This record gives sequence, C-alpha cells and structure tokens, in this order.
Amino acid sequence: MDIVIEDYKWIETLFEDSEPREEGLHLSEVITSLMTRAGMMKKMAKFDDLELTAEIGLLWERALSKIMREKYAVRPPQIRLDGIWMSPDGLSHVEDLGSLSIGPDPQGEVPVVVEEYKTTWQSTKRSPSDNFKYMMQVKAYCKAIGTNVAVMRIFYVMGDYKGSGPICRVARIKFTDEELDQNWDMLLKEKERMESECKTEE
Repeated sequence: MDIVIEDYKWIETLFEDSEPREEGLHLSEVITSLMTRAGMMKKMAKFDDLELTAEIGLLWERALSKIMREKYAVRPPQIRLDGIWMSPDGLSHVEDLGSLSIGPDPQGEVPVVVEEYKTTWQSTKRSPSDNFKYMMQVKAYCKAIGTNVAVMRIFYVMGDYKGSGPICRVARIKFTDEELDQNWDMLLKEKERMESECKTEE
C-alpha cells in the first residue's frame, strides 16, 4: 500500500456563492469594530484556518435555512435601519417549540420570531445569553424587524467537551424594549464614530 496524505486547502468558498451584500455599512462591521476597540475580538485559539472554520458555520446556516424554509421559516431580504444593513437568517411564527413554545400576545397573535443559526466550538455550558456578539446581533435584528423574540438554533460541534459528541440546542430569547433600545443606541454610536473616523482619514 502506498498512501500520501496532506492537508487540503479549502478552494471553493461558500461565501463566493452567498447573497450579494448591499453597498454600505453592515451590522457585522459595526459589531466587529465595537468589540475590537473593547479588546473582545480574540483569535480562535488552536484554529489555523479561520476561513474554513467560518465556512463550516455557513454550511450549518445554509442547511438550516433550507430545512426551516421548507417547514416554517423564510429568509428575508437584507434589511436597513438607520443606515445599517442586516441579514437575519430567518423569520417565522413558530409556536411549537416544546417547553420553549411561544404563546400568543394579548391580542391573540403569535409574534414574528427572528431565527438565527450558529455553529460554535464552545462548550454547551456557556449560555447564548453570555455571548456578547450573539446578543448584539439578534437584538439588532429584533429591533429592525419590530419583534422582541428570537430563536437561536445552535450546533455545538464539541458538545459539552466531556464526551457527549455534537449537540444541537434551541434557545428562545425574549428581550425587553429597553434592552433592544440600549443595544441599538450602542451600535448607532459606534456607527457614528466609524463614519467620523472615515471622514477624518479623507
């Protein structure tokens, strides 16, 4: 037997086939800028190929988007609010989530729900609510859509890091209006700072 093994460099990227981004400032850029200035953007330790790592996350997003679209969620077009573009993974009127079920509002209507799909190598012991980046993102989506409810479907590649294997979890998060407003104000201030910095450089 003769076998030759080498690491394979990811060539064709899913990002190249992604929906074209609208011109202008996007939410991801604002969040990255804010977190970088705060010293919160840490390189994923032990991972050499961050592009491939991101591609795996996109694979999960693509797969779930297709599955959810066939069931009850739809991927909306890119949304712009106060000059910031956003791309929620999906919107739905999900009612049946088991113990996470969303009941109707006082008017008897089930609220629109923001669907967000994530892949992570972090342990399941960490709640999505502790992830600053996740929360900034879904709060912004909720603000733009006009809802207070988000459902996050998270694929934990390493599970609990105790031999569980991969774990998929669903988290339903209901924000207050105050939480959404505070988050949006913070993002707008960062947007204004970024624009001011660009003008200064010109």
